[in-house]
Formats: sequence, C-alpha cells, structure tokens
Amino acid sequence: MNISTTGWQDISLATPLDPRSIVANAILSATSGAFTRSTNFLQATWGTNPFVYTGNNTKVVSLDTTDALSVQDAAQWTFAHQMVNSSATLGPALQKVVFLRAGNKWDNQVEINLGVSNYTNVQLSFRDNLGTSGAFLNGSTGAMPVVSFSGTQTGVLVLHLTLLQPGNYSMVIVASTGGTFSTFEMEWVVLA
Repeated sequence: MNISTTGWQDISLATPLDPRSIVANAILSATSGAFTRSTNFLQATWGTNPFVYTGNNTKVVSLDTTDALSVQDAAQWTFAHQMVNSSATLGPALQKVVFLRAGNKWDNQVEINLGVSNYTNVQLSFRDNLGTSGAFLNGSTGAMPVVSFSGTQTGVLVLHLTLLQPGNYSMVIVASTGGTFSTFEMEWVVLA
C-alpha cells in the first residue's frame, strides 16, 4: 500500500497522495499529461478493460540526446533490465509489474495496448487513492490529484514517464469508454 493505514476504515479517511511526488513528467504517446484535481476519478461501479503491456518499444531513453554518454547509459540500462514481461504464461498477479528508472534525465517508455475501444477521462494516479474519499476543496464532492490525458485514446500507445525517486509504487490508470469507467493497475519498481 502507498497510503500508510492500519485497516480499511483508515483508507477512506486518508488524504489522497499526489502523483507529482514521484512523476516529473508523463506523456501518453503524443498527449502531454497535465496535473488536475479530478472529480470523476472515484466511481461507484467499475467495468473491465483489455489494457496490457505489450513488451514492445519498452525502453529508457536519455532526455539529453546531445550527451553521448547518457544516451549510451540509457541503452545499456535497457539492455540489462527487462522492463516488462508480457508472456501469456506469466501469472496474472505479475503481469502488472514494470521496472523503471528514476532520474530527471530519463524517459521511461512503456508500450500499453488499450484495445479497440475509445477511452476518454484517462487519468494516472496512485492506486490507493481509489479507496479514499478525495480532498474536499470548495465543494461537496471529493477531488483527486491525478495526471490527466486529454482527448480520446485508443490502440497501442507509449506511456512516457520521468520519475523523481526510486521505490515501489502501486499506480493505476482510470479511463472511461461509453460512460463506463475501468482501471489498469500497475506495480512500478523504480530503480536508481
């Protein structure tokens, strides 16, 4: 758990975690993420989605392409670390694990297949925020700190992440298709 609690009754009372504490930048293919306080991140009912890591085009890239050493460092890190395992024989509980690299000079690129449906309200945040009631700011409905990706998303996309610090993080993408919201849970193992 990302939120420190002693039981389920504590989670609903907990303050939501802000994804900016670990995410310096997030882009979903060509759509830049923007921080917002979402009022539709929490839902009463949930559907399912086909989101999966593809295992393709998953790598770390240097954000400083003029520095040959950091470009080579990123390539060697990618070679030495299998970031995702998309094998059909891997147990479902491990299919959500992705290994990433911390540091403001790295672009972690992870390819995700959203399937054929069109998704809107695509939002990234800590998984445990789904159990909180949100932060009540100037209103009666809880608002949740998220990184939001505007427009309609579909098909195979690359999630670009620049991460601030190492650690293990339970994250989630919440998305809507046809008015039905669903979640894609991710376990980020962020290495130094």
